[in-house]
Amino acid sequence: MNKNLHLILFVVTFGTTLILSSCSSNQQSNEQANKDTASSQSSNLMEEGPAYDANKIDPSAPVTEITLKTTGNSMAEMKYDQSELHVKEGSTVKLKLLNEAKDPSMQHNFILIEPGSADKVATEGMKAGLDNSYVPKMKDVLVATSLVGPGKKTEIIFPAPPKGTYDFICTYPGHYKTMNGKFIVE
Repeated sequence: MNKNLHLILFVVTFGTTLILSSCSSNQQSNEQANKDTASSQSSNLMEEGPAYDANKIDPSAPVTEITLKTTGNSMAEMKYDQSELHVKEGSTVKLKLLNEAKDPSMQHNFILIEPGSADKVATEGMKAGLDNSYVPKMKDVLVATSLVGPGKKTEIIFPAPPKGTYDFICTYPGHYKTMNGKFIVE
């Protein structure tokens, strides 16, 4: 009986050692896998490059001047006079927004946004409210003007974003569905 007890204790001790060793090995493998994943994610972030900075204007860049007019005196008539704006990559954009409306309710802005984000930006713009010219603070918004009342104008200067096709909209409540266009950086 004493011999059997020693054998049982040996088997239990050996089995426990084997299990603990296996768990420790798995834990080390999981920790290494987590480190590898984190390293991979970190290097992916670094590969994306720096985010667009609307304030980083190159003083030696060529300047592209654009005059964009808003027209119409009702919700049915309102629109931008251009549906596509073209600029060269690396240029500085000097955009003048002219509101040609006469009706006091026709207030407009210009917001350059990431492609496909109009619904989201417009919804957040309403939450931002009149005090913020209906311009939300979110990464999808690249640049924006303040609201311009009828017969008024505003100007904004910014570096062209990287090559691609972006959207521009007016985020005054209810306007973006008809007041929108493409901003093409070539």
